Amino acid sequence: MHDDSIRIDPPLYLAHTMVSCRRCGAKMPALALIAPNVAEADGEISILSEIEELPKVVLQFVGTRFPSFALRYSKTAGSRYYANTCPKCGVISGDFYLHSEPGAPFFPTTEEEAKQLTLEAIPLAGPITIRAGVGVGVGDLILEHARKLRQPNQLQLGATGHTVIVNCDSDSSKFQPGGFLRPLVTPP
Repeated sequence: MHDDSIRIDPPLYLAHTMVSCRRCGAKMPALALIAPNVAEADGEISILSEIEELPKVVLQFVGTRFPSFALRYSKTAGSRYYANTCPKCGVISGDFYLHSEPGAPFFPTTEEEAKQLTLEAIPLAGPITIRAGVGVGVGDLILEHARKLRQPNQLQLGATGHTVIVNCDSDSSKFQPGGFLRPLVTPP
């Protein structure tokens, strides 16, 4: 259990891959949050684990992509945290299994292992606080070699300074049909 919140300055990344459920063998998504700017990490890129509290903006971003990432009780950890859960049988793939052993999905030891991960930037308007464990040592390997998903473009709106994230055609300035997925307006 984590007594103190940690402050994270943007960017914050969602790293994900597919793993086999340890109970039923079904393919299931596994994810982790990667934070390059955590004060408590002395400049090291952090991989967050045993996440007990998340801000609503992060929960919404993650939940729309991976609804099986849920607050669950772990017998191994003896606490509740946001865990990767098999959508087929409901068992959790605990953070120890996914983060703590060399070669685990979020503890890659080679470029090839890191290339198995996909990264998405989570849009944040500013710093956030999270209650979680902080692991360091392999974040740079992940950020350098994981596959990066393209993000929607950001447009500045005139004198207001607000930012709207829209889905634009990357080869032209025309909006794609239905271009506004979910406009996220952030104050200046």
